[in-house]
Amino acid sequence: MKYTTTTVICLTLLLCVAGCDVFKENEERAVIAKVKDRELYLDELEAVLPTGLSETDSLNFTNGFIRSWATQTLLLLKAELNLSEDEKDVAAQLEEYRRSLVIYKYQRQLVRQLLDTVITESQIEKYYDNNKDNFELQDNIARALFVKLDIGSKDVEKVRKLCRSDKQEDRDELQEFCLQHAQSFHLNDQNWIPFGELMEQLPNTGYLNLNYFSTYQFAHVQDSTAHYLVDVKEIKYKNSVSPIEFEKQNIRSILLNQRKLELIQKLEKDILDEAIAKNQFEILNN
Repeated sequence: MKYTTTTVICLTLLLCVAGCDVFKENEERAVIAKVKDRELYLDELEAVLPTGLSETDSLNFTNGFIRSWATQTLLLLKAELNLSEDEKDVAAQLEEYRRSLVIYKYQRQLVRQLLDTVITESQIEKYYDNNKDNFELQDNIARALFVKLDIGSKDVEKVRKLCRSDKQEDRDELQEFCLQHAQSFHLNDQNWIPFGELMEQLPNTGYLNLNYFSTYQFAHVQDSTAHYLVDVKEIKYKNSVSPIEFEKQNIRSILLNQRKLELIQKLEKDILDEAIAKNQFEILNN
């Protein structure tokens, strides 16, 4: 049987990673690949090699890791050869990145400790009322009940009546029935859902569509496997104002982000004011 050079390298590496201490007997780090004067070491592979891989997966991972390292190394050598000294001087950029990252982590820690994450219903309603023009529906949405029953079910008429009832005891009975007998169901008709998602639950009849449910509230259709019962309570159309119930989570996220920005701005102002008060900061004349 013939082996490629890469396969031989991979097999050797796997033996080492599995517990062979041949390389570790040497004081120097074991080199597993070279590109010109650049070297890749065994411990660098060991640090990233996932545990629990099969022999085949380990070979594939090792081969990919070595090839990726070689490619990146060759690109770096080319870049260093073709870029000017000024273009290769990235010390200032690295320091700026380090500074930004450290500050970001500190601010995130402070936000976790200090941010008030409680958003009340009245705050959501106030924001919604003041920004209704920003809440335009991008798709049709609906409030609806949906129940899917086995094709052999004897309870279709019973479920139809329960779906169309607004009595709480009937809703409770429908919930209990669906938990035991329905293939799938959606009974929270107070929540708005994308109309397209509702239609995806139904077989393609050619007539069940937005126009149908804009005229008729209820539909019962079947195919070779199931009965489908749908009771559409209300539809909101694309490009109309989105109802507040559909936007609550979005508004909650907006308000939290606003609070985060305000908190960070306050922290920045406070830390500067404190430094000024303690004579730790001053602007010097030329």
